[in-house]
Amino acid sequence: MTGLRIHPGYAVLTTVALVAGALIIFQNRQLPPPAPALSAHRDETALAETSVSGVARVIDGDTIDIRGARVRLNGIDAPEAKQICVANDKKYQCGLEATEALIQLIGSNTVQCDQTGRDRNGRVIGRCVVGSTDIGGWMVEHGWAVAYRRFSLAYVDQENRAREQKQGIWAGSFTTPEEWRRMKREGEIQ
Repeated sequence: MTGLRIHPGYAVLTTVALVAGALIIFQNRQLPPPAPALSAHRDETALAETSVSGVARVIDGDTIDIRGARVRLNGIDAPEAKQICVANDKKYQCGLEATEALIQLIGSNTVQCDQTGRDRNGRVIGRCVVGSTDIGGWMVEHGWAVAYRRFSLAYVDQENRAREQKQGIWAGSFTTPEEWRRMKREGEIQ
């Protein structure tokens, strides 16, 4: 039996073709992303995504803006800007008064908010403090917002105290902000 002889150039060419094919396949393969390194920087990034602080601009009685981030105060619902309430047989703009109360509380102080979620409009929902004062708790306790029980029971005690002491909107009669928004949507009020 005689052996089959292969020219040495063909062997080299075949080896080069196999290596080139393997390189093409390897380069097109999707590699999993590298595991994140555990570092202080990663912890700072995670914290930055869940909290925001700075001087706040008050939007209304339960919403502030800090450096372009809209923050809805967690667990409270304040009267809407155009909402009217009644106290001592007189109508007054309780939504504007709630907004003014929040402006007075915050002033030009730094506000720190820890994100607790996002609302359906994409706004950050957060528990915010100015100094050591919980802003949501203060607004409810002074009668400028109600505990938003559908989302949190955090401020029910403050609401009960405000009601007992006839603070803010509890000094007279009002429609809850949630009900007022529903009535506005359905055209029951202008």
